[in-house]
Amino acid sequence: MKVLKNKIAVVTGASQGIGRAISISLSKEGCTLALIARGKEGLDKVANEILAFGGKVEVFPCDVSDFKKVAEILKNIETQFGQIDILVNNAGLGTFKPLDITSFEETIQPVMLPFGSAMVACQTVIKGMINRKSGHIVNLTSPAGYFPLPNMVPYTAARYAIVGMSLALYEELHDKGIGVSLLCPGHVNTGYFERNDASMDWYPKIAKMFPTIEPEVVGAKAVYAIKNDKREVIFPTILWFIVRYFQTFPASSLWFLKFTGLFKSSK
Repeated sequence: MKVLKNKIAVVTGASQGIGRAISISLSKEGCTLALIARGKEGLDKVANEILAFGGKVEVFPCDVSDFKKVAEILKNIETQFGQIDILVNNAGLGTFKPLDITSFEETIQPVMLPFGSAMVACQTVIKGMINRKSGHIVNLTSPAGYFPLPNMVPYTAARYAIVGMSLALYEELHDKGIGVSLLCPGHVNTGYFERNDASMDWYPKIAKMFPTIEPEVVGAKAVYAIKNDKREVIFPTILWFIVRYFQTFPASSLWFLKFTGLFKSSK
């Protein structure tokens, strides 16, 4: 999808952080934005930023862990705007702690959000995209989607599921004219750890390996992925090399992670 001007783009988790940055980046490319998140106040703030530079935007408050509501909102957006050209599945949460001290709610929530909501959103929009032979879906994951990280099992499982869903969707839809991109940034400066019961103290050595990325970088990468029809975008470069090495040599990689203490918790 080389030209994004006048395309209708839906972004979930759009009220802050990565979702906000992707929404602004798409708007600056000329997209009309439909912003989805649980809090209307945060959505309105992002919408006002977009309106300030002449962008077009509407907000749709919704708890995306309510799957029926997700499908309903997306159908309403299609009716209001005529179609959905771009879907960005960004909403997500999760705790970092051993499974035995994880509550029932904390155990199921990452499966519902991001994975369940993203699956429902994809299923809802792809029929229209297939009929038009045009569209693009962007799915956000994290390094936990590639590495079997202990002390965050529900979070890791959900991110693995996003990876599998996105890569399988690419194979299913690419020949039908629909792009599917998987975005995997490293550590992004979003305040995620402050908003969730999560801390990189579980992996202090890993935390020091990667530079902190600003959300605007992720926004630019999302635009790049859509325009260039990229199947998978992993960044920064050091993360891309580590992921590819792990995929090629999983056994030796796990041995190295354990031997060097990179998997060792400080808690």
